[in-house]
Amino acid sequence: MSRMRQSILTLLSICLLLHSCNDGDIITVELDFDQILERCGDENSENYVIYDTKDDPYESLTLLFSGSSTNDLIFNPTTSPHEGSFTINGSTTLFNYRTYDGDPSELICAEIPSSTVNIIEDFKATSGAVNYTSTFIDDDNDGVPTANENPDPNGDGSFDDAQDTDGDSIPDYIDEDDDGDNVPTKSENPDVNDDGNIDDAQDTDGDTIPDYLDDDDDDDGVITRYEDENLDENPLNDLAPGATEARYLDATATDVFVNDEFITNTFTRTVTIEFIITNTDLGILNTDEIILGTYTGTIDF
Repeated sequence: MSRMRQSILTLLSICLLLHSCNDGDIITVELDFDQILERCGDENSENYVIYDTKDDPYESLTLLFSGSSTNDLIFNPTTSPHEGSFTINGSTTLFNYRTYDGDPSELICAEIPSSTVNIIEDFKATSGAVNYTSTFIDDDNDGVPTANENPDPNGDGSFDDAQDTDGDSIPDYIDEDDDGDNVPTKSENPDVNDDGNIDDAQDTDGDTIPDYLDDDDDDDGVITRYEDENLDENPLNDLAPGATEARYLDATATDVFVNDEFITNTFTRTVTIEFIITNTDLGILNTDEIILGTYTGTIDF
């Protein structure tokens, strides 16, 4: 079955549902959702709800499952990919197809449901399993493409040996300050022309080491971090008397101001999760597989 836009058209005779035959009577169920999922709940909630909606007609597919240390890893995995499954049991894990007389988004996550939108039909799965695959991409948003920061030098799928220029145990691809000089990488012009090409990265002292990887940007023998006169972990705002550029870029300013405090590092993890429902029975629909769709979320570290 294609994992692109999914359209399942199932015609079931009323005689199969009611165990009596009335020729010509059929129920039509068309699951034609965009497979872009949204979520209610977080790691502090009792339950998660993953859902997809549409408005012509108003319908929803909802998947409810309990919050737990295991299920929290679906949305905040520690390895990529992270795969698993759980069973739809009709009580703590629910899968429903619903129709409405208005916008279902006013009901699904609302603590106080809308009084103007009503559920017309509610079909609950009596069986099935949920398979999920979570993957993530980390990025420090420092202006250097992750691929250029050697996250996987050996190409073995493990980032354990990722490039770490300053040896601070934070790999460059998630380090906002790759050289540990307290000048953020993006402030050292790694991509001067903003064209995605870092071959022309700023190199103040002309030593072929771009400033964002050079802990002594002006090659004056004083590391950049020690040219922070006011010791505020920001060498950018420290100028020698009469100078027009910061000490760390001024080779004639060689005073030493020891500062071994480092700026706080942050990065963003983008998590993508694919949910597939298998061997489910909604009463009006019995199928081997429903590709529910993909949920994407971000986590700041």
